[in-house]
Amino acid sequence: MKKSLLALAVLASASAAQAATVYDKDGTSLVIGGRIQAVAYNGNARPLNSNSDASLVNSSRLNISGRTKVNDWLSVFAFSEWNMADGNNTNYSNGEKINTREQYVGADFNKYGQLLLGKTYDAVYAVQAVTDVYEDFGVRVQGYTDGERRPGQFRYIYDNNGIFASFGYQTAQDDVSVNSKTINIRNGFSSSLGYTFDDVFGEPLSFKAGYSYIQAQEDNNEAMDNFKNIAASVAWGGDTGLYLAFLYETTRDKKRADGSNSSDCNKTKGYEFVVGYGFENGLTINTGYQLVDLKVKHGSVNENSYIYRRIPVYANYSLNSNFNVWAEAEFDADSTNRSSDKKAQYGFETGTLLSVGARYTF
Repeated sequence: MKKSLLALAVLASASAAQAATVYDKDGTSLVIGGRIQAVAYNGNARPLNSNSDASLVNSSRLNISGRTKVNDWLSVFAFSEWNMADGNNTNYSNGEKINTREQYVGADFNKYGQLLLGKTYDAVYAVQAVTDVYEDFGVRVQGYTDGERRPGQFRYIYDNNGIFASFGYQTAQDDVSVNSKTINIRNGFSSSLGYTFDDVFGEPLSFKAGYSYIQAQEDNNEAMDNFKNIAASVAWGGDTGLYLAFLYETTRDKKRADGSNSSDCNKTKGYEFVVGYGFENGLTINTGYQLVDLKVKHGSVNENSYIYRRIPVYANYSLNSNFNVWAEAEFDADSTNRSSDKKAQYGFETGTLLSVGARYTF
């Protein structure tokens, strides 16, 4: 997850300060970067086996990006990044030990915006990013919108003179995770708009709102027929000093029940806020509060309803631009008690989650 409080995740990895430029000549550059990390988790946080024992998990990430200036108003670029497990434990839910985290080609029209084609976030993530300031925990509201990168996207981004706008179209894709369910996508679209005031009490103040819609292919075996997501956020501050952010989000995934007029529906609404402070010596501390209200409906009847309340705490220290260490915890704040089968079905945890990690970025 993100370490920079105001970054929007678009092209962030490709432009990381730690990445090494291996070629730069005649307007064309090639950059390689990545990271290697080790994280220790308690049993609640990282159940790698049936006993949910505490574990030490290693992983690495590698990326490569290229960029060529065509003329004064157009540059073209490409980016690809891969996650890699440690060779023993398969750290990824799809069972792969190497997977593609993000991959796209694009065009940069200078002050007129950028166009991305490939696997990346949809437009709504620019709204969500303001509270995505933790490592493994936090962003529980976003967890139910599946803020992961999806393949098959066309996305346009404009960010200039305080105005932010992004629009995306999702093409047909098979076996894609949407709202924690794997479906075959027929199509979809996303959009977000925002404005940033440069100086409000000495810091930038930004407002953003977004909407996305996913339509599944017409197959009775699909886990859902369609998915809708609405989000709005506000953030004040920067990487150093005080930082405040708030995100509100609501989602719905709908499934027609047995071809009848009734339908099954999972609805969530919730919010999360962040209070953080970045010190000049490289220490950053974040905390906040997160609430998710999940309702499972059949037709007009609420079959189940759950409230999920969590308090994340995160401290990160950057020794330099290449090496950082962190400690993270998440505490329950009177969530609805869950049986083990419902916990597995909806991904709720009510125990205390703990982790300590170290990362080298190159």
